[in-house]
Amino acid sequence: MYKIIVHPGNAHRDDFMAVSILLATLDKAEVFRRDPTSEDLADLNTYVVDVGMAYDPQRHNFDHHQDKSLPCAFHLVMKHLGYHEDALSMFGWYPFMSMMDVRGPHKTAEHFGVDASVLLASSSPIDGYILSRFSKLADLREHDLLYDFMKEMGQDMVDLIGLKKKRLERLKQEATIVPISHVKAVVCHIEDNPKLSMELYLRDLQDDRIVICITHSVRGEGWELLRLGDSSLVDFRAIKDHPDIRFVHSNGFVATTRTLIPLEQVIAFAARSLTGIEESEQR
Repeated sequence: MYKIIVHPGNAHRDDFMAVSILLATLDKAEVFRRDPTSEDLADLNTYVVDVGMAYDPQRHNFDHHQDKSLPCAFHLVMKHLGYHEDALSMFGWYPFMSMMDVRGPHKTAEHFGVDASVLLASSSPIDGYILSRFSKLADLREHDLLYDFMKEMGQDMVDLIGLKKKRLERLKQEATIVPISHVKAVVCHIEDNPKLSMELYLRDLQDDRIVICITHSVRGEGWELLRLGDSSLVDFRAIKDHPDIRFVHSNGFVATTRTLIPLEQVIAFAARSLTGIEESEQR
């Protein structure tokens, strides 16, 4: 039986995520929210996370507060488990979370060129509730409701890394790029979770002329047409009255068809949704 020691008091995303990934990867473990002892820091069966003033992965000590050059404890644990590089490339929130924990909201906001109030206003009440539940606990054991939730969350993240890597390779083989007037669309016929890893695939392509994504819809039996990068060249409200169109968002960034009509018709809908064609072609 392993032990995971994490600091008491207010919980944060850093320690919560670090504990979650450890619960998913360790065979059996108990969680204790308290300050570690010297025996805890020396015990190889005890993982000391975000507390203890020591970073020694061989001894399973993962604190960062004693060294401002270190990332958050979650990143330290992910490095130890071998998931860090994949997570860094696959999850947009991953580097941001460490920056928030290590540098705080004001320095993070400065890095992104926004006011700190923007970051604070975007915080989730779901996060707040779950972290408050974790904060109130002194210990956590197998089959406790929050224990099971955290373990499943950690396992889901591990699984998602593998799924995204496999899907990216599949997209490289199966996705196609279709020219539509002066721009392009990416088309994918994969039915299960059709947009999984699409952002990674588009990032690899580095083609800013791709402004539309066409995939199977997850809400209905038709196609989904999605505007990429909030491009000003695309507005699906232009096709909202066609009988084959099931839904168009009021802001024009997404549309779905009623059925899986022939792809040629979908591409025609995409072409009809382009704006500013003359202006772009004149440049």
